[in-house]
Amino acid sequence: MEHTNWDEQAYKDLNTYFKIKIELMLQNDPALAANTLQLEDLVAQFNSEDQERWTEFLRLDKQKMEIDMWNHLNGNGTRFQPGVGFVNPDDDTTW
Repeated sequence: MEHTNWDEQAYKDLNTYFKIKIELMLQNDPALAANTLQLEDLVAQFNSEDQERWTEFLRLDKQKMEIDMWNHLNGNGTRFQPGVGFVNPDDDTTW
């Protein structure tokens, strides 16, 4: 499998950006934190620039999953743990 257009640094940057953004949204808006929200409800509140960033993050996240699955099926890369996903103890980008 060829890893064309895979930008690991962009993935990590966007992952961190949205992790912080969503945490801040929940901390700063008690109504959000009090509700049982779906991720799509939070994303709907993003401005247009963040909506574009989110779309790019999802594209990269899908690529990462495909790469991880390919590597797993070929005996390479990170281990898969049911209920957790592909786990790399050296990678701090997972939630």
